[in-house]
Amino acid sequence: MATAPPAVNRDRRLVLLGWLLAALALALMATVPLSVSGGVNERPGVRAGYPVSEWLAHAVIVGVLVGSGAWLTQLRPRNVIGWILLASGVLQGIQTGFDAYGIRAVTDPDRSLPLARTTEWIAQWTWIPALLVVVTVLPIIYPTGRPTSLFWRRHLRITVGGLVCLVAGAALAMGGGNDSVDGAPVAFRAPLWLVVPLAGVGVAVTAAATAVTLVGTVVRTVRAASPERQQLAMLVGIVALMVPTAFLSQPIFGFVYAAVPLAVAIGVLRYNLLGIEVVVRRTLLYVPLTLLVALVVGLTTATLARLVPDGPLPLVVASALVAVLIFPVSGLLRRMVDRLVLGERADPLEQVAGVGAGVSEPMDDPVTSMLTAVAAATGATYAAVLDDAGTPTAELGDRSGQPHTVALRHGHHLLGSLLIGPRPAERRVSGADARLVDALAPHLAMVVWSVRLTEALDEERDRVTRATLEERDRLRRDLHDGLGPSLSGIALGLEAASHALARDPEGAATILARTRDEADSAVREIRRVIDGLRPRVLDERGLTGAVRETASGLGLGRPGGIRFALHATPLPDLPPQVEEAAFRIVAEGMTNVVRHSSARHCTVLLSCTGSCLELGIEDDGTGLSDGGRRGHGLDSMQRRAVALGGRLVVSARAPHGTHVNAVLPWGAA
Repeated sequence: MATAPPAVNRDRRLVLLGWLLAALALALMATVPLSVSGGVNERPGVRAGYPVSEWLAHAVIVGVLVGSGAWLTQLRPRNVIGWILLASGVLQGIQTGFDAYGIRAVTDPDRSLPLARTTEWIAQWTWIPALLVVVTVLPIIYPTGRPTSLFWRRHLRITVGGLVCLVAGAALAMGGGNDSVDGAPVAFRAPLWLVVPLAGVGVAVTAAATAVTLVGTVVRTVRAASPERQQLAMLVGIVALMVPTAFLSQPIFGFVYAAVPLAVAIGVLRYNLLGIEVVVRRTLLYVPLTLLVALVVGLTTATLARLVPDGPLPLVVASALVAVLIFPVSGLLRRMVDRLVLGERADPLEQVAGVGAGVSEPMDDPVTSMLTAVAAATGATYAAVLDDAGTPTAELGDRSGQPHTVALRHGHHLLGSLLIGPRPAERRVSGADARLVDALAPHLAMVVWSVRLTEALDEERDRVTRATLEERDRLRRDLHDGLGPSLSGIALGLEAASHALARDPEGAATILARTRDEADSAVREIRRVIDGLRPRVLDERGLTGAVRETASGLGLGRPGGIRFALHATPLPDLPPQVEEAAFRIVAEGMTNVVRHSSARHCTVLLSCTGSCLELGIEDDGTGLSDGGRRGHGLDSMQRRAVALGGRLVVSARAPHGTHVNAVLPWGAA
């Protein structure tokens, strides 16, 4: 039989301990009605009894504290926050249960109940750590359960030390007094030399630490990112609500105080539960506005009542002041609250500007940098750019929840899609974040399009560079292997002819004849090398313009010469090798027309059908001679077409003339 790992067993024991502590606190609260039954609250000397309303208020506070704490220890047994809430609830239960029992015991006429002085003494000071630990320690470790930096770790030690001194001083001081019953017997008397230093140090350190904790929590809220900002904002909102209710009745304050552990538990487990973000924003907005209205009305009416004791003038003036102040103050306060709770989401234009600033920085991967900026603006846990085949080209974070998908388009081109995941602890992308992503998607599409153009340009540049180097090597080989030996032979022949000219004129003539043949061979070799170069006119005027200019150079279309017509459909951007081969074939065909055909008309056709370039050269000349040998020009045209996977057909044209047709595939070139 398999046994659970030690860590699992330890977590189970922690969970059981948490629920036992919660049950203990609730059991202590259940003893209160029994302790005060029989009119104990009305006994002589009882100053602070426990009527039903007060007992219910205490029960709600203790129930929420221990319930939230036990819930947290159930789900996060190693998170200290749940244990702090449990400890606070248990201490509150001890204070209330012991106090009720102590009141009954010390006021009992026969003094028969045991531990009267001890329980009443414990009840006098246990409320201090129960209340202060939530205010001073909890914000330091909220929401992760541990301090976030070295400063906060040191501050936590100082805070705990101050609380220990304060509680110890209060416990010693309460041994000689009783706040619940007049004339209660003294438990013990501690020396002043011990009580005063402990209490003084405890009060000073705890007060300073509390101020630093509260101010630091506000600063953390302003600087934090989502979702920690919203988690801290919930705590700040509840504390802000506690301030005005502290001056109201105790039950109202008790219910507000009970909201602290509830907000903490929600923040630790899932901060956006029940739309708590909206509640926090409204709390932080309307509580200060309510205080402002009450303060303005109170001060105005109190001041004017001295001058005009009768009539509605004080109230009318106060109402006018409120009407004048409420709109500008509410607008300013709303912006401050949105900035506190929402952070960068409060101003979408600022988010867009932040994205633009991030993209303007030098970067190695623009798409990933832009994606990072978009994810930061929306607080997304996951972001990805997919190409048109659905393959991720850039990806951040781990995919969770339901992402928001936006198509990336540039003009009529579908480049792919953008996926943005929800914020932490959310299941789907909010409407505001979705609208922001929709606004940023065209900018990201432009970046993707630019990257693709850059990659295509780099590939084309590399191809041109390779072609240039290959052409340079070819020229070097051709000049070295072909033209070099020919020129050397010409030089040697001329030298030999010069020596033989005086002694053997006939031999010199023979040498000169051979040298002339060698020179003709060198000229042909130079023409072959030049013929292998890409014509410059193609780069300057394109295929159609190059054909027209070559025809003009051959005399086609001149007055009194061969009439020329060029019919060309709009041509796409052809690969360089296809364009060059097409030009060479047409140029050779027109040259043959001028030299050999004795034609009166010549027509050139250029068109693209599908992924093929079709060429046609027609003339009305003498045509092909029957049984005649094909020239080198036609063979060269044939080789160029076959080298590209195409074909070339030379046929007779009725009633006379020649038709040359070539088909060159270019789609896969």
